[in-house]
Amino acid sequence: MAAYGAATSLKNTIQRILQSSRISLVSHSPQIVFSAHGAATFLKNAMFFCILLASPSPQIVFSDDLGVAAYGAATSLKNTIHRILQSFRISLFSHSPQILQPAYDQMDRLQKVLLKLDETSCSKIRTRVNAADEGIKEAVWEFEDLLESHVLHQILPQLESRSDGERDNSSFSVDLQSLQHHVDCFVEKMKMMEEEYTNEMENMAEEEGEPISSRIDFGGINSKMVGLSHEFQRARDYLLQENNDYSLIGMAGVGKTTLAKHIFEDPSIQSHFEFRAWVRVGRKCENNELLRCVLAQVDPNAYRMLAQGDDDDDDEELVGLLKEKLQGKKCLIVLDDIWEVEAAIRLTTCLLENYTVGRTRFLLTSRITILVPEGGYERVRLLNEEESKELLGEKVFGEEGFPRQLEELGEKIAWKCEGLPLMIVTVAELLSKADKTPEYWTEVLFKQHSSVFVDAYNQISKANERTEGVRRRHVIA
Repeated sequence: MAAYGAATSLKNTIQRILQSSRISLVSHSPQIVFSAHGAATFLKNAMFFCILLASPSPQIVFSDDLGVAAYGAATSLKNTIHRILQSFRISLFSHSPQILQPAYDQMDRLQKVLLKLDETSCSKIRTRVNAADEGIKEAVWEFEDLLESHVLHQILPQLESRSDGERDNSSFSVDLQSLQHHVDCFVEKMKMMEEEYTNEMENMAEEEGEPISSRIDFGGINSKMVGLSHEFQRARDYLLQENNDYSLIGMAGVGKTTLAKHIFEDPSIQSHFEFRAWVRVGRKCENNELLRCVLAQVDPNAYRMLAQGDDDDDDEELVGLLKEKLQGKKCLIVLDDIWEVEAAIRLTTCLLENYTVGRTRFLLTSRITILVPEGGYERVRLLNEEESKELLGEKVFGEEGFPRQLEELGEKIAWKCEGLPLMIVTVAELLSKADKTPEYWTEVLFKQHSSVFVDAYNQISKANERTEGVRRRHVIA
């Protein structure tokens, strides 16, 4: 994890331990190594070390161009090294700065290589690249932990020997000479892993096309929408009243597709638009596939006749059939889960240039920011605490929600999902299959690395092969 985030987390944990009215630090206990005073002193010193590394420090800037794990880990290590080298509270022995510099430089080079993935097509299969990325992340984290522990072990004895007043203003001596071998090994390991990553990236296979049936099957609506009622009304009313398109933008799992489904199935939308079509774009969708998907929904008979004939029908024939069916008609086309702005431009242009100009409306969903000229958009937000609680309760127990004995625990479990609907729904599915008792739910809530949350994260990770984070600002011109 990022050093600054880890420091903040540890500071908050220590503060809760020291100030909690529910925790009594006893002086003599065979199970506890430190006395109450010793434990408190150790924790205070550890907190001071966190403050020392975290502040004063340069503002941490996370790249918004790439969200892969290795890139974030490299950023974290660079920031940690920078804080150690630049902190006025740390006095480094001679040659110590030169020992760390190669690691910093290697992270800088690594990030430039990682950024090249953003230049590749999203239609490429990235499974092996993602695995290489994960390996780099783990190696960088391991070295960062080693570095921070090395500094900590030298600073803590100096902290313990000084009074509170001395701690506030004095600096602390740190010798990094014994890290020289570890740094050299780390840099060599990173060079090898960087080469492996580059090789995997340059040899990514092209993903095959997806069956039409799976692209147009959006699954329907199996429950009411929790939260986002204002966002729903804005998007729906815009499509009904304005002569332009609308985009739903947001991170993976925030509920873009669910919101689009409810708009697509809304009675006023169904009565306003004479035809509707739903197409899941995904990583790869050619013009021919898009035209087939739309035709299959607005004119099933023509599509069946076409499917029985030559499989190599061209775009011109498809456009002719669609133009004949949709000319002068109002049509809503949902393009769900667009991965590249270029795909949005190509697909919308393919349709609008050929027929129904001024009558077809598009509703787009994407993790990237796609702004249609003069069109509307909604940046889909996370759920608030009350909405999170309601969604979790409904998914586990139905419309009646939590029973009284589980309501408080359910609210706290929902809060741990951080407002992400996909996480809430996944956790709810796991809770539904387990014991619905206060004892089990208490374990889920308080146990570190609870199997429910670990399994939920794993399920979501497997469902999202694409590493989240290509968040550039794009405008369709």
